[in-house]
Amino acid sequence: MRRATAVACANIALVKYWGKRDDALHLPEAPSLSIALDALSTTTTVELGAGRDSLLLDGVEARPEELRRARLLLDAAGIGDRARIESRNSFPTAAGLASSASGFAALAVAACAAAGQERSARDLSALARRGSGSAARSVAGGWAAWEDEFAEQVAPPDHVPLRAIIAVCGEGKKDVGSRDGMKLTRETSPYHAAFVSQCRRDYAEARRLLREGDLSALGALAERNALRMHADALAADPPLLYWEPATVSCLHALRRLRQEGASAWATIDAGPHVVAICAPDDASRVESTLRNVAGVRDVLICAPAGAARIVEGRR
Repeated sequence: MRRATAVACANIALVKYWGKRDDALHLPEAPSLSIALDALSTTTTVELGAGRDSLLLDGVEARPEELRRARLLLDAAGIGDRARIESRNSFPTAAGLASSASGFAALAVAACAAAGQERSARDLSALARRGSGSAARSVAGGWAAWEDEFAEQVAPPDHVPLRAIIAVCGEGKKDVGSRDGMKLTRETSPYHAAFVSQCRRDYAEARRLLREGDLSALGALAERNALRMHADALAADPPLLYWEPATVSCLHALRRLRQEGASAWATIDAGPHVVAICAPDDASRVESTLRNVAGVRDVLICAPAGAARIVEGRR
């Protein structure tokens, strides 16, 4: 057996990835900017030389489609050996918290290490993208920019002091996954072209604000961009509504906090959960407020995280 274990963190995009120009290669229609989050991690062990391919997700045998996607990534890496894969998340899987991003990032890094491959961060990012587009950003970690085949860390995790407070507003897997949701939106939403154009403008502005370390303006831009993404999804046919009542209540709560002087803004991926981007000094206040919102099941406090990494490896 050749074995390696890797850890990668999920990321939250402040300028969203919602639309592909190539469905097979997961190439984005517009660039995106994200920050990796330390409390949302995936630990994946890959053993090569097994009798057959197998995949355990959080201790449960994966569905055939999930195993197929993992094998496709190994094939893309030129790894023909049968693989035994075990993956565990520190947070809910397939619920709108980017578990596929951290999952495929950890898989790419662990598999290549187990195979003895020496790959650059760019190569690993491009490989992880073949499993899930946003996994390209989880390989890079920190503040990651993704424009084409790979993502790169454009600023270290601590470049802008912040916390991400996640209000868990639902449970279980979402009805429509991001992959299918993007395709439906691109094909049926009359707003999609406008959203993609706006993302390109938002991306350029977000990169400037990141260089300047302007959390207030960056947070406000992230909230606008997220709401526009969901407006695009709502305009699909049939409409995609990822929110729960608690999602809307959290948005109102954060607006009230801002009116009271707190630095906190919302962003929401393809799911019901609200991620409040805030200044570290406001984190406890934001956490307390979101915990008291009706329908919020849990609150997670995250700090920015680094790149995917090997934690164990042997040959």
